[in-house]
Amino acid sequence: MISHIFKIVRNSWKTFCGIFIEQAVVFVVLMLVIVSVFEILHKIYSPGLLNTDNTVSFGYMLSEMNDNTGEVDKRVDILIDNLKKLDCVVGITQSMAMIPYMRDNAWYDSVRIDGKIYRVNYKGAEEEAYKVFCPDVVEGKWLADDRLEDGSFACVVTKQLVDELQWTQAIGHKFFMGRNDLTVVGVISGIKHQVLLASDPTVIMPCNAMGYSDMFRELCARVYPGREKEFIMAYYKEFQRLIPVQEAQPFAMDMKLAKGFSYDTALVYIMLQAVPSIFLFVFAFIGTFGLFMQNSERRVREFALRLAVGATHRKLLVFVMLESFVVTLLACVPGVLLSMFIYEYTLPEWTGVCITVLVMVMFSMLSTWYPAYRVTKVNPAVTLK
Repeated sequence: MISHIFKIVRNSWKTFCGIFIEQAVVFVVLMLVIVSVFEILHKIYSPGLLNTDNTVSFGYMLSEMNDNTGEVDKRVDILIDNLKKLDCVVGITQSMAMIPYMRDNAWYDSVRIDGKIYRVNYKGAEEEAYKVFCPDVVEGKWLADDRLEDGSFACVVTKQLVDELQWTQAIGHKFFMGRNDLTVVGVISGIKHQVLLASDPTVIMPCNAMGYSDMFRELCARVYPGREKEFIMAYYKEFQRLIPVQEAQPFAMDMKLAKGFSYDTALVYIMLQAVPSIFLFVFAFIGTFGLFMQNSERRVREFALRLAVGATHRKLLVFVMLESFVVTLLACVPGVLLSMFIYEYTLPEWTGVCITVLVMVMFSMLSTWYPAYRVTKVNPAVTLK
């Protein structure tokens, strides 16, 4: 039956030309949108987002009139020690560019590894960061604050950097970055500071190897579920007790808010593409439905003849549906060929193209069902007119 349908489509191409062009255009537009949505979803669920549930980001900014930064740092150390004693606290860590959702740009530097220069993202962390952020360590272990026996600092790298360097065994590799000798002690699946950004090749080293900022300190605390506000109030109270407001201003934020804002931004990107596509899909459905109705009415004598020579209502229904199926698949071919030139066929792109084909087939079947049903109700006597 399929070969017979192909012959009908080939011999009556003018009849199906309008349907073919409309479905080909709809396929290309839907493919671009669906692939784009899948790429966004792939970025959202790609490895690298740190666990920020039940965490609070806090710190301070020094006053421009304050020259006594050393005294403030000492008081902040006392403040952190006091906060660690609270019964709501699981752990507190200091980091540099480690907390996600807090910045649009990452820190980058060039590093020479195995005789080649690479551009890498770099961050600073403490041993306690493992308890606070729960990074996904896939090989080795998390870094320690102290120097190793050979005098170098321990560092952790991302899987993306390992893949770029083509290391088969990352643990134990040594390289020089900044002013420090570093030794790789662990590999994490990835790290990213925004939902829609992929994880870059990254090096994470101890904060004391990088040197602390003179203007602010980036701190994060993990607390027990539901006790974020309690910790924030305790932090502000303790800060005001130890440090005058003329010297520094505190800030604190529940990371749930920052995470929600970042995900809302991702949702907006998806909706900006999905909503217009839904309208396109609806109007294209109406147009295709009308074309199939017009086609079935134009060929009513042909269908009546098929019933007259012995075709059952069920076989005629299947024939019309298969005819629509074949036309839809042929209309998908130009879009699929176009995708081979504009996409690299990564997993989200390959999935998006396949989903688009399935959507078009369902779209075609829904558009054809009622016209095909009406065809089965044709009176065979029509062929005698």
